[in-house]
Amino acid sequence: MTETEPYDWSEMTPDMLLAHMAGLAILQKKITKALDGAKRQYLRTHDADSPRENAVFAGLDAATVLVKRDGEGYYKVDDPLAYADFLSHYGLDCEGQPAVITVNYPTPNAMGERFLERLIREHGGEIPDGVKYQPGRSGGVTVTLGKGIAEHAFDSAELSRLAIEAAVRTGA
Repeated sequence: MTETEPYDWSEMTPDMLLAHMAGLAILQKKITKALDGAKRQYLRTHDADSPRENAVFAGLDAATVLVKRDGEGYYKVDDPLAYADFLSHYGLDCEGQPAVITVNYPTPNAMGERFLERLIREHGGEIPDGVKYQPGRSGGVTVTLGKGIAEHAFDSAELSRLAIEAAVRTGA
């Protein structure tokens, strides 16, 4: 057991561990769906001008509920090159200054993985300015529920047992 692991799951058989992961993923999906529904209901009677409220659970002040105001939208350049082409085409300026500048820019081939690998290899492993090594994604475990499985009418007592057991094991 490591510092980040609140429970040593190695005590379970492989089949039990698989069953727990599947059951907890089902429970997570059901809880998310239920919580989303509760939030939609809350929004029917509350808005961003409503004061925050304390939610009491099992006699404890367990949470604060607040409706957030919608964010203001704004325009943002998401493709600077296409925008520069537009500005250049119409000869637009920005506050009395040219709205576009001419810059050195690598070609798509020069930014390709094969070219970069060869360039770095030919220069003794030195990584050029403006280039960084992007490590691959870390591996991990993914639990993908079968289609419609979360909507299946599972025995709620069994799902509750799994949730309680997981909470006890993790100290939650």
